Amino acid sequence: MGTPRHPLNSLLPAVLAGLLLAVVPAPAVARPVASVSIPASAQSARQYWTPARMRSAVPLTPSTGLRHGLVGAAGRDEGASARRHPSRPPSRGAGASSVAETIADPAALGSSQNGAIFILARNGLRGRCSGTAVNAPNLSLVVTAGHCVHFFGHWLSGKWVFVPGYRYGERPFGTFSAKWLGTTEQWRRGENSNFDVGMAVVSRNERGQRLADAVGGYGIAWGLSRQQVFDVYGYPVEEPFDGATLQRCPQTPYLGHDFLSFLFPGPLDLGVECNVTPGSSGGGWLIDGDTLNSVTSSGYPDDPLTTFGPYFGKEIGRLFKQAGRVR
Repeated sequence: MGTPRHPLNSLLPAVLAGLLLAVVPAPAVARPVASVSIPASAQSARQYWTPARMRSAVPLTPSTGLRHGLVGAAGRDEGASARRHPSRPPSRGAGASSVAETIADPAALGSSQNGAIFILARNGLRGRCSGTAVNAPNLSLVVTAGHCVHFFGHWLSGKWVFVPGYRYGERPFGTFSAKWLGTTEQWRRGENSNFDVGMAVVSRNERGQRLADAVGGYGIAWGLSRQQVFDVYGYPVEEPFDGATLQRCPQTPYLGHDFLSFLFPGPLDLGVECNVTPGSSGGGWLIDGDTLNSVTSSGYPDDPLTTFGPYFGKEIGRLFKQAGRVR
C-alpha cells in the first residue's frame, strides 16, 4: 500500500530495544514548514510523462529506494529501519471489513479530485504515488504523503506531476506539474511517520486551467476526533492491482493505532481495514464524502488488510495554510 515497514529488519534489535524504553510519545514541537520551489524549466514535466513512461513507474517505498540506490546516509542515520519493523496491527472492530472496489469513471463528478502522481527520482527512477486535489486559496493544491515529496533526505522535485482522473494512461483533465513542494519539518528531518504528509502547488494544465477550476477540490479538516469512517482512495500498483485504475475502500471505520506510532513524537496514527497495495501512498481518506482527513502512509506485507495514515493535527493545518498562499 504505502510505505512497507520491513526492509531493514536486520538492523532492528538494538534500535528497537532502546526505543521500547519510552513508548509514550513526547509532545510534538511546532516546527517551520519544510518546502522547496521548483524552477520554471522543470515544468516541461508534462511532456516527459508519456503513457508508456507512466506505466513503467514504480511505487515509492523504502524497499524501492534500497533496490535502486536512492537511500543515502541521511536516510539511514534518521532511523528509518526502526519504523519499518512489523508490529501487531490494531484489532479489527466487529463487522469491520473493506475491500477495494474499482471506480468505473474516475473523471466523474465526486471522483475527479483523485489522481495519480508521477515523479522522476534520482538515478532516473520513475516513481509514482497517489494524491488529492484540495480547495485552497491558490486553487492549485495537491495533498499526498510526505514520502511522495521528500524521500530519504532528498526532495522529489524531478518532473513531479499530478494526473487527476487517471485511467489506463488517459488524462481527461490534462497534467499539472509541481512548482512547489512542502512537507512537515518532522518528516523532512527525521521521517517521523506520524507526520508523513506532503503537499504540492501545481501549475496550470495544458489548457491554461488551474487545478480546482478543472476538477474541483475536496475540503480538508484537522484536529477532529479519530473516531471517523473513511472512504480510502488510491492507485495501488502491486497485485492484485495494476496501477491503471482508481480504487476505493468505502466506509471503513477507524480501528486503532499502529504500535510503532507510540515510539515517535506527535499525534498517533490511524489504522483502517483496506486492502490497497504500494502505489496508493498519498491517496486521500475522506470523511462525509467530501473532506480530506488523512492519507495512506504505510502498511505491512504480512497484513495486507490493514492500512495506516497520519492523524491530521495542527502541523498539517500549518502546512496547508502555507501551501495555500503559494502563487
